[in-house]
Amino acid sequence: MRRDTRSALLDVAQQRFAVDGFAGTSVRDLAAAVGIKESSVYNHFASKQAVLDALLARIDERLVAVARRFGVPLGHPKDAAPVYETITLDHLGDAAGGFLDAWLHDPEIVAARRVLTLEQYRTPEAARLLRELTAERPLAFQAAVFAELVRKGRFRPADPEALALAFWGPILAILAAAEEPGREPEAQRLLDLHLKHFRDTYAVKSGRSEGES
Repeated sequence: MRRDTRSALLDVAQQRFAVDGFAGTSVRDLAAAVGIKESSVYNHFASKQAVLDALLARIDERLVAVARRFGVPLGHPKDAAPVYETITLDHLGDAAGGFLDAWLHDPEIVAARRVLTLEQYRTPEAARLLRELTAERPLAFQAAVFAELVRKGRFRPADPEALALAFWGPILAILAAAEEPGREPEAQRLLDLHLKHFRDTYAVKSGRSEGES
């Protein structure tokens, strides 16, 4: 079936790109692993780059599903802001911990970031996508959310982009450190510490007026 073959090609590409790299894997390799003719691959993907693009789309879907599971929407910032207004530290910690677990253990996410990490110095497109996934999109989204929270008086007045950097920068560093064997428990401890510090530093406590420090 067309859909099953397409999914099988994506599964194989995920495995091969993560080990041999995008440049080190040919369309012929993908076809042979699935048991189809090389020409049949083009019934499902216009090019090998299209295979990589489809993998990245799948990782986006996976990240959205992980976020939804913990009640942290990734839609329009104005829709997400009410959740951030009332979210507890325990809830935020569960969401961040779930993302940490997915980053380290979800096969699709692990494979996607390995592909991009492996190819970033040889393929400009891979470098761009890695930067977008790990920095540009998270920072843009968080800045928009924090701008809404500051506007509503839930966060102390501050530059939303600076808030986004203060929030996401340490998380990205913790994720990178957590990839080392045996570092996951320490990474979780640091993540909890960061979340509490960020909340205590920037959030307006209940009953405090917007102008109070």
